[in-house]
Amino acid sequence: MKRDFALILPNPTTAEHEVMAITIFDSPTEADMGARAIYGNTAYAKESSMWDLKEPCIYKDGAFFNLKMKEMRDEKGELQFVRVGEEKAERIPSQAEQIAELKQQNEELRQTVNSLVLDSLGGE
Repeated sequence: MKRDFALILPNPTTAEHEVMAITIFDSPTEADMGARAIYGNTAYAKESSMWDLKEPCIYKDGAFFNLKMKEMRDEKGELQFVRVGEEKAERIPSQAEQIAELKQQNEELRQTVNSLVLDSLGGE
């Protein structure tokens, strides 16, 4: 089954692990091989299917972070993008997790409706 993988390259200057690209592979092994072939021996891949990633982003402490950027012009008037912060990427629940959550909400609604019907009929 094909999944999304972030191709990551450690930056020796900043000590951050920068997400260079997000692409689809069949397996983590293929993704790692692709990352190394494209970005060098220090590059690696992490599955990113379950994360809401917006480039540019980084990977640190076992989590993805979306970088907040701001457009600014330098003294020559050239447009530059300046990093103004970072925000942990939101996790996207799997289909199984979404179904389980919907089943739970459905049961809670069913109990509420049953209670309201009993109350309106004068039952307890």
